[in-house]
Amino acid sequence: MRLAQTIPFTPVDLFAGEEVTVYQLEESSLVNLDTSMSSWSQRGLAAMIHVLSREEMDGGLRKAMKVCCTWSEEDVLKTGQMYIIKSFQPEVVKTWQKIFREGTVLHLCLREIQQQRAAQKLIHRFNQMKPQTILYTPRFLEVFLIYCHSADQWLTMEKYMNGQFRKYNNNNGDEIIPTNLMEETMLAFSHWSFEYTRGELLVLDLQGVGENLTDPSVIKAEEKTSQNMEFGPANLGERAIRNFTVKHHCNTCCKKLKLPDLRRNFYNPGKINPPFEDDALEVNTRL
Repeated sequence: MRLAQTIPFTPVDLFAGEEVTVYQLEESSLVNLDTSMSSWSQRGLAAMIHVLSREEMDGGLRKAMKVCCTWSEEDVLKTGQMYIIKSFQPEVVKTWQKIFREGTVLHLCLREIQQQRAAQKLIHRFNQMKPQTILYTPRFLEVFLIYCHSADQWLTMEKYMNGQFRKYNNNNGDEIIPTNLMEETMLAFSHWSFEYTRGELLVLDLQGVGENLTDPSVIKAEEKTSQNMEFGPANLGERAIRNFTVKHHCNTCCKKLKLPDLRRNFYNPGKINPPFEDDALEVNTRL
């Protein structure tokens, strides 16, 4: 039997499909990601994408479709690679038009991508600091901002993840009951993010395939339905933080990270447990 008949593949018709322009968040340092300054690329790169499925995912805030890259300028996207393109639901856009009267969709897309980059920086630091006894190294996918010329629409785009999709907690602080070390690692990261930032940020809505994560919610207590919103519209603010501190159950990874019990009456992030006091690095989540 010929090899081509034994291995499934997606045939790529070069230059077929829709023309898009791709923009990226660039970093001042690729080595020290957690302290690097992020800025948007000033020039977009051209690419061609072919739609494979229009109903790949239908979430609460966004809907998505699967596409394949058939060509890209300077290899900003990988030819033949499958990606997921996400767009905001019409009712979400309508709600946020009250805040962002012009360029509503662009504002929302930018903040979703900035939110994932902030989570990337935090999990990069987490992986540097965690003990070797925590074997898993979770990471967030890179997200691109794209402009679709035919639809005159701004969208976000990320690599398609093949495998069993799991959700570990949601944006209001509810979490699964972990049954293995990887699940414990994910939930411990949420706890660590709150402690490491001394209560300023809490990374929730952890989901993905294996160690690859996407679509987090970076919760910031004072930031909700505001024009100064730094991250995405899934931020439930203080309500999510209160719920998380009440419902989170510390696991073996939390103990290995020496994280304090969130449910103590006298708990104050960064005050009870001083393991991060000597850590001079401060994760730069601002753009």
